[in-house]
Amino acid sequence: MKYIVSIVTLVLVFSLLNTGCKKKDEGDGTKPVIIIIGANPTSHALDVPYTDLGAIAFDISSTGDTTDLTSSVIVQDNVDVTRVGDYQVTYNVKDASGLAADEKIRTVKVVNGK
Repeated sequence: MKYIVSIVTLVLVFSLLNTGCKKKDEGDGTKPVIIIIGANPTSHALDVPYTDLGAIAFDISSTGDTTDLTSSVIVQDNVDVTRVGDYQVTYNVKDASGLAADEKIRTVKVVNGK
């Protein structure tokens, strides 16, 4: 059920981005928003390669236009699949006027088994 809710949320966000995207940000003073794709926290099997699902980011101007910042998201990933433990993947982005979004963090728990 969690996955269905995540998929529905992603479809809605992508629809919003596709219907109102602008290429430039006027520097309206609002912070961009980052949305993590998939479960958070998530468990991952030991010794299995980890591929993060990523995040999307956007900024909404004072006039309601949406700027897609997904390609500008900076991801830092310290997941070590060779050792059991909790790891973090962080996501950051700034808009054209230099305003930073609130950092988002996904916790990845590397565990024995599935």
